[in-house]
Amino acid sequence: MTNKTILRTEKLLRILADGKFHSGESIAQQLAVSRTAVWKLIQKISDWQLEVYSVRGKGYRIPGGLDLLDKSALMAQLQLAGASFEQVHVLTSLDSTADFVANQWKQSPGVATVCIAEHQSAGRGRKGRRWVSPFAANLYFSIGVALPLGLSALGGVSLAVGMSLAQTLNRFADDQIKIKWPNDLLVAHKKLAGILVEASGDSTDSSFLNIGVGINWQMQDKQAETIEQPWTNLKTLVGKDVSRGDILAQLLINIDQTLSQYQQGGFKHFSQDWAQLSALYQQPVTIYRTHDKVDGIEIGIEDNGALKLQTANGVEVFHSGEVSLRKRAL
Repeated sequence: MTNKTILRTEKLLRILADGKFHSGESIAQQLAVSRTAVWKLIQKISDWQLEVYSVRGKGYRIPGGLDLLDKSALMAQLQLAGASFEQVHVLTSLDSTADFVANQWKQSPGVATVCIAEHQSAGRGRKGRRWVSPFAANLYFSIGVALPLGLSALGGVSLAVGMSLAQTLNRFADDQIKIKWPNDLLVAHKKLAGILVEASGDSTDSSFLNIGVGINWQMQDKQAETIEQPWTNLKTLVGKDVSRGDILAQLLINIDQTLSQYQQGGFKHFSQDWAQLSALYQQPVTIYRTHDKVDGIEIGIEDNGALKLQTANGVEVFHSGEVSLRKRAL
């Protein structure tokens, strides 16, 4: 989209955010465009899995309205907390927040960057899976930061981020959120959020982390028809007065603090909290590898983030890589 179209689309969304009917004529006047142009903009936002009612004689309406993110309010909270992010982008729609951060890094290496989007057309999760990203239904953001640590010293960094997310969200959700190694947040074994950390750099001196996070907030069943596992929404767990924006600010502030702590002592500082946060601690599980699988009992975590299982062959240790963990029925 051109910059002018983006601005008009954002203004249209703000008009419809109240959940009331607005006539096409009224919208056209406010946007300074034709009725035909309004219709085209409506079609555009409908493509973002956003439900828009169109009723002759009444106009257009988004049922339930929208809880749009407020960049000014977010920046105020980040600055008050002293967060170290140098650039914060809050965008209406893009292909992927992770790709945006990667491109920003190429243009401005070393600049700590956050990208937040209301909608992604090509959001991705672990192993290249598509991350379903309907407009304003969830939280989608990526963080790009440089660390004075080589790639060999990054063991467990994804888990540290995941634990930070779980601990932050549990303040709002009465400790119902757990982690499934290596990168999922669950509530009663239903997926709430996913984390994807991509690292680049050299093996000993420095690295760049691209941390992608997707959290279900208020997604509708029809928006998630392609999701092949049980899932749940955060909004059902938190108080009515809690907004996406408030939670997002706290998540970013705590991730910033977590990365600072990680630089000082690695994952060892976080591993002691694993037992109380793990969704599968002391439970029967199966590790699936490319050509085989291993059954065991999850018994803990190593200081480098590797998972420990008690198996028929004794204690075995698994690194995330290309393996997958599943709860095993007895």
